[in-house]
Amino acid sequence: MRTLMTVAVLAGAAAIAATAVAADPRGATTAPELEHGKLVFAHWCAPCHGPAPRLAGTLALQTKYKGDLPAPLELREDLNADVIRLFVRQGAGAMPSFRKSELSDADVDAIAAYLQATAKASGA
Repeated sequence: MRTLMTVAVLAGAAAIAATAVAADPRGATTAPELEHGKLVFAHWCAPCHGPAPRLAGTLALQTKYKGDLPAPLELREDLNADVIRLFVRQGAGAMPSFRKSELSDADVDAIAAYLQATAKASGA
């Protein structure tokens, strides 16, 4: 039941995030960037870090944080582009590192924007 609720919250947050359009053209997040972040996250991150509690990355974070922080990345407000880039480029524990030829800096920025938007929209 809790997993179903988390999935519902994430789906709603993703829908809200995907419709957000920035008013500031000087680096603010746009709807296409959020959509790109959602797609890149779904392909590269969600297989391990999606909302299902038995996924390797989600389970590892659930064990590590013991409820102090949400395990699903889409609920985390503390993950900015620099933090995401650090883990993506260097890896952590069983998580491999990813080369810029796999995930560009623009991809990482889009993932971070998507995660920040979903966390904000979910009220996490």
